[in-house]
Amino acid sequence: MIAPQNPASARLDQLVRAEPLPAALRRTAIRPGRGSYAPFTHLLLLDHGEIGIEAAESARQIEGPAAAILPPGESLLLQLGPGCGGWLLGMAPSMWAAAVGVRAESEFLVPIGTQLLIAPGLSETTAPDPFLLAERIGDELSRGAVGAQMAVLACLRLILLDIWRGSDIQPGLVGRGNEIHVLQAFRRLVELHFRSRLGVRNYAGLLGVSYERLHRICRRNLQRSPLQLVHRRMMREAADWLERSGRSVQQIAHLLGFHDSAEFSHFFKRNSGLSPSAYRQQVRNHSTASRPATTSFADWP
Repeated sequence: MIAPQNPASARLDQLVRAEPLPAALRRTAIRPGRGSYAPFTHLLLLDHGEIGIEAAESARQIEGPAAAILPPGESLLLQLGPGCGGWLLGMAPSMWAAAVGVRAESEFLVPIGTQLLIAPGLSETTAPDPFLLAERIGDELSRGAVGAQMAVLACLRLILLDIWRGSDIQPGLVGRGNEIHVLQAFRRLVELHFRSRLGVRNYAGLLGVSYERLHRICRRNLQRSPLQLVHRRMMREAADWLERSGRSVQQIAHLLGFHDSAEFSHFFKRNSGLSPSAYRQQVRNHSTASRPATTSFADWP
């Protein structure tokens, strides 16, 4: 099984994928969200040809040049027509959060990544050329040079912006201060910072809202406090490490920002009823063992 992807330790090519679309003489079906790519948000850049897209309850047919943002999910299906060309890019949740950001115009990007989004007019005449940007991402991933993550994020942001501008999403539909926007931005911040043990007031400050307002929004929409949401994200990560890796409890504690294994063990047992060692043993004894209560991003707006 593949261990969870921690930006502090994972290679960049485990957090981002960049692959030319397979050229074939007949219609080809691919599922980008299979296996370890299930949580990835994907970007489809179609230079020429036709592709059918099936994502959740949405189904679209696009003809190149065009682009699409594909929401996460194992059910995602692409039907590639003969001779089509382009790129498939993908981002793990942490890289998606870093690429979208939480301030300024990023509030208009709220719908992106949660639904199928099509930009029918994207082409190499767009400045900068999105297809060259995709090629640059692939090159950065293969070379692994110093600053590769910064370069990849810069390219991804430009591509995201081009797709957003070329889509039919209306920025005016997302008003400043919208509660769903706040939750989406909080979600991205949690994904970026939950390992650093950031306090709720710090999250509120980064969001530009008061602690009280953030607390009310989370309670009203998710029936949980902001701290509970952060802790549940930490528990999901901890459970993944315990289930899927051979790291010691002390190593996992360090990866999650705890001072020592005792502090981590107390946190884990308080939230699950089991110590980390007991939980790991339970999983080994029973492959279908119940996991501690955790929150996936499907629970967020």
